[in-house]
Formats: sequence, C-alpha cells, structure tokens
Amino acid sequence: MLEILFGSPKEANVIFSIFRTLCKDFDTDLQMINQQCIKITPKKWDISLENLVIPGLVQFILDHKEQQMMLMILKEHYFFLEEEEQQQIIHIAQSIIEGERKDIPGVQSFFPRYVILRDALQEFLRPDLYFTFSSFQKFRLHEYTARLREYVETAIEEYKLEQEYQNFIQSLRDYLINRDSKLELLSIVQDTEYAVYNSEDLKVTEDELEAYIDQTFVSQHPMYIDTKLLAPIVSIAPKRISFYTNNPFDGMVQTIQNIFQERVTVHRLSDFNK
Repeated sequence: MLEILFGSPKEANVIFSIFRTLCKDFDTDLQMINQQCIKITPKKWDISLENLVIPGLVQFILDHKEQQMMLMILKEHYFFLEEEEQQQIIHIAQSIIEGERKDIPGVQSFFPRYVILRDALQEFLRPDLYFTFSSFQKFRLHEYTARLREYVETAIEEYKLEQEYQNFIQSLRDYLINRDSKLELLSIVQDTEYAVYNSEDLKVTEDELEAYIDQTFVSQHPMYIDTKLLAPIVSIAPKRISFYTNNPFDGMVQTIQNIFQERVTVHRLSDFNK
C-alpha cells in the first residue's frame, strides 16, 4: 500500500486521472481519500511501482509541476518579477528542454530529466509508505531542481542576448529614418561568400563598400556591427534590397530583413544567375 497526500484537490485529481489511465493494464486498487490523498494498493508491488507509480509521478511532475518550479526559481533566485519577462524566459527554457534550441552550446549534453526523476523515486518509494508530495519535492528532488536551474540560467542568458539584439535592430532602424539613400537598389548575393551589386548589376568592390561606411555610425555599434557587409549596407541605406540566397534563415539574411523590413525581397540564388 502507498498513500500520497497532495497540496490541493486539483493536484490530486490530476494525478488520480493519470494513475487511473495507467492502471487499466495492472491489477491495482486506486482510491481517492478526502479529495487530496491517493491510496494505491497493488497486488504486485514491483510491477505497479515500475509501470504505474513511477511513470505516473514522472508524468505529473514533467507536465504539471515543472513550469511552476522554474517560475519559482526565476522569481526567488533571479528576481524576475515582471510577468511578461517571466513568460518569455520560461518559453525559452521550454524550447531548450524540448530540443528546439540546438544552437545553444552545452544543452544537448544534459542528462534526461525523466531519468533523474525515475532514480529519485526508485530510491525513495517502498511498500506501506505515507508521504506528502510537497515534502518529496522539497527534500528528494535536489538534482532535478538543479537541472531546472541550469535551464533557467541558460534561458536568462538567451533572453538577455535577444533583448540586446532587438535593441540593436531598433537602433539601426532609427538610424535609417534620417539617413538619405546613397543608392536606389542593391542586390546581395550569398553564395560561397557575400557579394553586392548595384542597380546596373555591377559588383560593388570591397573598397567601394568601405568608402560608403559612416564611421560615426560604426563607432556607436562597435560590438555588433559587421564592417564587411552590414555597416556599408546600412550606411548606403538603399530604398530596395534584393537578397539572393539558398539559405533564407541565415543569420545575416534575417538581420538585414529585420532592419530594412519591407524594403527587402528574398529570392533563390538561381534567380540571380538567370
């Protein structure tokens, strides 16, 4: 027999539903007591533990407690109290957890969370045990909580970088508002390297591009501005840009689109060759 007391009827109902779904294939008696306590009486302890109790609690923690725990870490350890900032950072953390942010160094080497939870439960659970879920979370999930903190820390760094990038992009947009266009149209071709052409389809040399650079502008953005391509393009402030590439999601393509917005049209590389 195993009895688990949860913090609220809502929590108890959620985990009871999970257990009830899982126990269909196992001979296990499942009861709800006083709306907050779940009593599990298995016929075979080892089978129920491995196929019902542990999978059910792991699912409950990952699906229903993980975001709450990351939010508490964010507020109590890093003092992010604005709801909008919290949601953005948690969203980044979840995208890291789900493997969508493969560009971030180191996150792919993290040990799977479900293994950490499974091991903690295997070590703790035994027959004829009564415990509160909150005490188990507080005293037995240190390794899992540390893992969530790593995700939150990484997400905070990514959030700060994204904020800096957005501020950088906005500063370039503001610069363009008062900048007279030096050329009507530029074509940027991304093949093995970037090449720039004017409206007569003549290649603009590196020396010519450098001559266009507004040095005052560059000195105001020393950490971010690319002096080979981005600085001269922004200094030229063309009214229209045609970008020819086979990789429209390339960082430079995205940056120029973000800066120049409706002035940019993106084409296949083969369209330029035609």
